[in-house]
Amino acid sequence: MTLTDTNLRYLLAIYHLAKTMPEVTPLAVAQAMGVTKPSVTSILTSLMKQGVIVRRRYGKIYITDRGVLYARYYDELVEKILQHFPLEGDFTTEEKEDAALAMAAALPAREVDARCAVLYGE
Repeated sequence: MTLTDTNLRYLLAIYHLAKTMPEVTPLAVAQAMGVTKPSVTSILTSLMKQGVIVRRRYGKIYITDRGVLYARYYDELVEKILQHFPLEGDFTTEEKEDAALAMAAALPAREVDARCAVLYGE
């Protein structure tokens, strides 16, 4: 499975929202990402095609088991990147996280798939 940098950002946002609220809405995702609701819709379609989320009644978004596995892996990976590659200089926390996400998203999909299979039994 190949997740773009943008797809990964949205998946992680949904993953974190799902930890704090029982039902995630496109509006909640838009607010968390600082974007408009229509821009969320196209990304959600892409994530649904990849099998990491589903949309149910009234547009509620649920992360699939596969989505949880990948989100957990990427979330841990981003944290490891931030720990092992501290950025020197006048970077904001958001800029550091953006750089770590970009690095994580750049990994070959075959490597991520293999690691998720080993770590989480997918």
